[in-house]
Amino acid sequence: MQSSIKILITFLVLIHWYNVRSQINSIQESCLTNNKFDNRYASYSPDGKKILFESNRNGNWNIYIMDPNGENQQSLITSKYADRRPSWHPNGKKILFESERSGKIELYLLNLKNKKVNKISNLKNGEPMFGSFSPNGKFIAIGLKESEDKSNIFLLNKKGRIIKPLTNGDTRSTYPRWSKNGKEITYFSRKETNNKDDEIYKLNIENGHDVRLTNWPKHNFCPSWSYDGNKIAYVTSMEGTRPEIYIMDSNGENQTRITANNDGDTLPSWHPHKEDKLLITGFRNGSYQICELKLNKK
Repeated sequence: MQSSIKILITFLVLIHWYNVRSQINSIQESCLTNNKFDNRYASYSPDGKKILFESNRNGNWNIYIMDPNGENQQSLITSKYADRRPSWHPNGKKILFESERSGKIELYLLNLKNKKVNKISNLKNGEPMFGSFSPNGKFIAIGLKESEDKSNIFLLNKKGRIIKPLTNGDTRSTYPRWSKNGKEITYFSRKETNNKDDEIYKLNIENGHDVRLTNWPKHNFCPSWSYDGNKIAYVTSMEGTRPEIYIMDSNGENQTRITANNDGDTLPSWHPHKEDKLLITGFRNGSYQICELKLNKK
């Protein structure tokens, strides 16, 4: 039985590679950061004129901003605490992030104009992770981590109070990302894999319809919607190597590999107005760097 399973997995791997090998060289990459420190979790501002990211270049994880070409890198806030995983408010004037400055991880909001920081969550059970505002700014979706093996997606109001759970399981479901119309989220979960590997799902918030988009015997994670909602970029753990970036249609079809780097790529984030640009976190020369991918049209 185990031998048959191994043969099947090998067969799936070969098919997967055959279907995508012609796509491997279809991108141009520019690294926007280049230092010995880790730079991660980048995203374009709603107008595409700035890039937000986290870096440990000062000995601690803090939040930074830079121009789209990588110039004028500067910290937004510097503290002795770990301030992590920043994301934009849709008006481009505020930043949502996680911090342990109150003794446990909670959500905070940074006002870019006056640099004022306010805690907006006070969750009793679990740690909020990967928070993101809905396109209209009225809601926040988070992954609420209870343990290494258990987390669920929750919907909060803009003040950080729980409205309702969007998933309810005993495994890991996390990393919610909003569609442009605010009606759906993507996320990754282990709910159908015995908590062994991550797969990507799409959930309709209005009617609860939940669709599995990937089915691969390794991890699929960190989905990101294209600006028009027709495509989803995501990460797949390759057989025997580090992860790579893939793109698929929003219904899960036409899964296509777009990177081929031995050091690995993760955390894709699509440009808010352009279908041919993505930010990723790539492991380059011993540390994580922010890179921009330009997709070449065929």
